[in-house]
Amino acid sequence: MLDRSQQPPLKTLEEYSIQHPVCRMLPNGVKLYLLDAGDTEVTRVDMVFNAGKFHQDYLLQSLFTNRMLREGTRRFSRADIAEKLDFYGAWMDLSVSYNHSFITLYSLNKSLPQTLDLLEEMIKEPVFDQGALEVVKSNNLQKHLVSLQQTAVQARRLFQRTVYGLEHPLGQIAEVSDFQRVDRDMLLDYFKRFYHSGNLSVYLTGRITEDCLKKVEALFGHPFGNVNEVSSDVNRPVAPLPVVHQFMEMKDSVQSSVCIGKSTVSLHHPDIVRLRVLLTLLGGYFGSRLMSTVREEKGYTYGIYAILNPTPIDNTLMIISDCDHKFVKPLLEEVYLQIERLKEEAVSEEELSLVKNSMKGEILRTYESRLSLSDAWIFVHTMGLPDSYFHDYWQGVSETTIEDLQRLASVFLCKESLTEVVVG
Repeated sequence: MLDRSQQPPLKTLEEYSIQHPVCRMLPNGVKLYLLDAGDTEVTRVDMVFNAGKFHQDYLLQSLFTNRMLREGTRRFSRADIAEKLDFYGAWMDLSVSYNHSFITLYSLNKSLPQTLDLLEEMIKEPVFDQGALEVVKSNNLQKHLVSLQQTAVQARRLFQRTVYGLEHPLGQIAEVSDFQRVDRDMLLDYFKRFYHSGNLSVYLTGRITEDCLKKVEALFGHPFGNVNEVSSDVNRPVAPLPVVHQFMEMKDSVQSSVCIGKSTVSLHHPDIVRLRVLLTLLGGYFGSRLMSTVREEKGYTYGIYAILNPTPIDNTLMIISDCDHKFVKPLLEEVYLQIERLKEEAVSEEELSLVKNSMKGEILRTYESRLSLSDAWIFVHTMGLPDSYFHDYWQGVSETTIEDLQRLASVFLCKESLTEVVVG
């Protein structure tokens, strides 16, 4: 009989492996990545175009081009598309990153032929109806105006501008006038330049049948769009503003938001995994230094986090929190105190082991679902990472030492190099 008075023994997972996709080349040169996984009759389809915020000529151009794909085609209205997706039990998501645009479809295998037909028409024959565009613009503008009432949103916007400069894509933040500038011709131009077979990769995840492969090849295996258009990344230098301490007053706010950080090394840097370990220990999980002191011991905030946000050119290092106005100064002092402790005091083996286990557990939770495998490999491919990325990440976490953390804290967490933004 199981003795429930005894805690089960803890085991350390020494190795981690993730299923690799099989890559096929369609007749028109489109790469098709196959992840045949799971026993549920559901397939996830990801259409990935090299068309993101770094490629646009105007703010919001890539975002609205992507969103308008489901707002009507030559044969189907917006309502028709929504009704068909609902009828077939399918779900669709459209999103844009720095360098890519994504159309993700989840479909039952039995209705996949019909949902793929709909997906094809959305990609090849959107009409960009002016009336539908005005509705989408109005809805998104309203959400934008509501978000601007949040101190956390304003702090993030001010931080981006300060760290990257007003001329860099990462420092260019949309204003109301940018929403008003969006028009049909602008979106059509972007669509014609970037939504074509020469700029596309396809990912299939789930129970992949031969019929599914034949259908995908029939719909997307032949040249379509302006395939002679060449997609090129925008490479502009980071030009941070000279002011490293920024304050923005919002008189009616009930709290203040704090953002501290800087632009730092890219995902290809040899120390990037160890830097992630350092930031996880500082503020990357519930038992972190900042959570333990700023939240639990001092009671300054409900949450405080240290994160690395990856971009195509770097990682944005950020320490973020919301608190009562009167706690801003002591919160900042405690953050810098904990940073100095990391530089001066060696971390215990017990604490480092806890952090490593937390990071490994997060990897396992993130990709425990078969359909989430697409997210893993889309991230690897769109960021230009090697196929060994997850193995290297796991090994990097395992091999991080106490000495590494002190060294990296001295290199990456110098107070003089950090931008500090407070909104409230």
